[in-house]
Amino acid sequence: MKLIKKTYLSSLKWLIPAILIGSGYCYWMIEYIEHEETDEFLTYEMERLIVYHDKHDDLPEYHKVADIISDVYYAQPVFKDTLMLESGDNEMVPYRELRFSIKHKEKDFTIVLRHLLLGHDDMLEGTLMIVTGLLLIFLFFVFLALRNITGKLWNPFYNTLNKLLHYNISEPVPELSETKIDEFEQLNTVLTTLLNKIYQDYRTNKEFNENISHELQTHLAVMRTTVEKILNNWEDKNANIKEVKSIYTSINKLSQIQRSLSLLNKIENGEFNNRLDINLKNIVDQSLKTYKEIIDLKHLKLNLSINNSNHTMDSGLAEIMVVNLIKNAVIHNTENGVIGIYLDKDKLIVKNTGTTFHEDPRQLMKRFSKGEDGDTGIGLAIVDQICKIYHFSLDYSITKEFIHTIFVSFH
Repeated sequence: MKLIKKTYLSSLKWLIPAILIGSGYCYWMIEYIEHEETDEFLTYEMERLIVYHDKHDDLPEYHKVADIISDVYYAQPVFKDTLMLESGDNEMVPYRELRFSIKHKEKDFTIVLRHLLLGHDDMLEGTLMIVTGLLLIFLFFVFLALRNITGKLWNPFYNTLNKLLHYNISEPVPELSETKIDEFEQLNTVLTTLLNKIYQDYRTNKEFNENISHELQTHLAVMRTTVEKILNNWEDKNANIKEVKSIYTSINKLSQIQRSLSLLNKIENGEFNNRLDINLKNIVDQSLKTYKEIIDLKHLKLNLSINNSNHTMDSGLAEIMVVNLIKNAVIHNTENGVIGIYLDKDKLIVKNTGTTFHEDPRQLMKRFSKGEDGDTGIGLAIVDQICKIYHFSLDYSITKEFIHTIFVSFH
């Protein structure tokens, strides 16, 4: 729910007591205005009758007043509310009454004037109609405000949000649109400063990784070449040959780790964003051809069910994901083992026989996780990161028969 809508809905909670208080105030105002107007009318009528008496020296006719009471005197005119029985409806009806005295032929007479008032039910009905009308008008203009005014006011915020959603850390910091609203201008200033700092840190980190990768590869290549020369020109083939081979193996592993870390860093930085329609079936077929010699050498049995599986992915990441899974199933398999690969539009399942692992298999998807044989790896961590980018779910399980199963769901 958008902030502005949430604000108005929250405001409605406060509107309910406001409506109740407003209804009471409206009812009181109707009653007050009615009494004011009625008192004013009765006062004018009293003054007219006094003038009539002074001019004609006669009391008004009975049918023109409510009542004439003799021998009753009021020093000042008196207003009061009263109820009278309405014979037609057989109910009590409210009246406003005015009593004032006139001295006629040396005798006091009190003249009573009455004016019909609105009933309580009539005033309540009027109050409800007024409040309901005002509420409908208020809601109508709130709706218009949500559709028009607020859209214009919040437009700078949504422009900023849209740029942030589509911002790639490898690209220069986008220019945020100017606004005359102080809060949004301050937000844009803070965001620009923060993004500039993040971008500079990213560039520095990227440059550092590239530099160290280059330097490591250079020195590793020199070390590998030197060890190869030593092995090829060793006079005593048995003297220290194991130590030299150990060094050579470590160099190769270090080189592989360096390439994997560099690749993982690029994936996490979002440098693979060229999305295309990729059919994973083609990548699986090509990977099996690549590792055919090792599969034959280890006498592995293949159980395949490979169907078309189209997805919008970066071609490089799609290949890395599939190749790493198949390579993992081949390299870590046992002699005369089994590999099962099942691919369709919804999932990719890779199964292989392997060694024991008594802990949570999902720990193997972490960087530099160790298996029972002590080998370190980062391939599954790369696959896990790729799955997170495309919102695929990744799971790893091992059965009692030591069947390792990696399940990738594309939904």
